[in-house]
Amino acid sequence: MIFLLFIMGRMISDTGTSIQMMIMPLYIIDAGGSAATVGLFFFLSLLPALLVYPFAGVLGDRMNRKTIMVATDFISGGVILTLGFLSYWGIMEIYLLLVVQVMISLLNGLFEPATRGMLPQLVNKDELTRSNSTVASMRSASVLLGPVIGAALYATFGITMVFFVNGISFLLSGSSEIMIRYKHVKRQATEGISGMMSDLLEGVKFILTKKIIGKLCYVLVQR
Repeated sequence: MIFLLFIMGRMISDTGTSIQMMIMPLYIIDAGGSAATVGLFFFLSLLPALLVYPFAGVLGDRMNRKTIMVATDFISGGVILTLGFLSYWGIMEIYLLLVVQVMISLLNGLFEPATRGMLPQLVNKDELTRSNSTVASMRSASVLLGPVIGAALYATFGITMVFFVNGISFLLSGSSEIMIRYKHVKRQATEGISGMMSDLLEGVKFILTKKIIGKLCYVLVQR
């Protein structure tokens, strides 16, 4: 049951993110934006998350990962619902979409490492590989399902309904995660800002000493 709630939260959240990534570029073009604006949108979708990832991993060792997941989903839902109301009132602007996308990317950068670190504590070790495969399969399904749902909503009801459905999906995700019974196991680490920086530097040193990992990181950045 706990794993099912975890999967539901992940899938709903991933579907909402997929809808956001699919429909926003279409809306930007329809609203008079340029290809450069769409490129800026994708840039703002990736960079903030990449910047916050290292800090999110360290933060997850110190804070309750369930709290991080629930908080980021609820905040994402609130922000997107705000866009929905702005669109309904006819005061939507492209720059608002870009600002919100930075916020969503930052929140996703916090959400993703928390879920990855939480899963091993929800299932038995002998079930971890199968559970990871299930999570990956459900995420692939969300990536495929999100654009279909988003395109249907946008073509039929317009961008306002897309925002409302997407925002509600994040709220549902956070609600399902609240019901997960989870006790955070805090890793032994030096407290305070100096402790966090020490953990970050330790991770950087590990990557630099492992040439294969460094090459993989380089390839991912180039893509």
